[in-house]
Amino acid sequence: EIQEELALLTIKERVFEFITDVNLSNELIDFIRQIDYNNDIKALIFLNNRESFSEENYDRFIKGIIEKDESAGKSEIPKYSHKNTRFREINMLNAIIKTIAGLQKLVISGLNGTIVTPFFGASLVADFRYASEDAVFAMSHNKYGLHPSGGLLFFLSSYLHHSKALEIQMRDKLDVKTAYDLGLISKILPADNFPGQIIREAREFTGIKYGSLRDTKRLTNFYRQSLTKYFDYEAEMLNL
Repeated sequence: EIQEELALLTIKERVFEFITDVNLSNELIDFIRQIDYNNDIKALIFLNNRESFSEENYDRFIKGIIEKDESAGKSEIPKYSHKNTRFREINMLNAIIKTIAGLQKLVISGLNGTIVTPFFGASLVADFRYASEDAVFAMSHNKYGLHPSGGLLFFLSSYLHHSKALEIQMRDKLDVKTAYDLGLISKILPADNFPGQIIREAREFTGIKYGSLRDTKRLTNFYRQSLTKYFDYEAEMLNL
């Protein structure tokens, strides 16, 4: 929805079904690109319902695409029963992240509840990240022997020291206070009326003139030119 100078996009449910549907993911990419051409919109806000990025949803998706004996951790290399579904998940999420990374608008991510690996990574493309006081970042890929998708290590390595980036993705979970102390979260907000608080935070930045905002984002985005190379390397490594 559009609220004056803000575009709000809420992920409500069935996020893995969405991300593996090429047509729906391309519709989202087109929507994001259209926002960039609308001079009346100054910020794009991504929000998630509390259960949409949960470990339960992640487990259900992963167990549905890998062989049953692999989910029990019997092999270091997972074998897929539905490899194309996994590849679509990675490729479409990467395409969405690259689109967001190139935006000249402010991008704000509101993180609510538990956030699993791919969407923790995707959230780091935002310019500002606000999390609810009970948010938890789950490195759910580790229990299946998967790599950290969603560009997680690219962004962690950009924001943190190499060893700290590795340490974080090898944990089971990262609490919101630690994420804030590391600078991965801009502000921790109360869980009550979380969307409304995100909107109020966003409006503090929307008074900036469009030209200043556009050019500032262009220059700030310069280092992200290497994001495409990172995703290309990931695709080569996984034989996508």
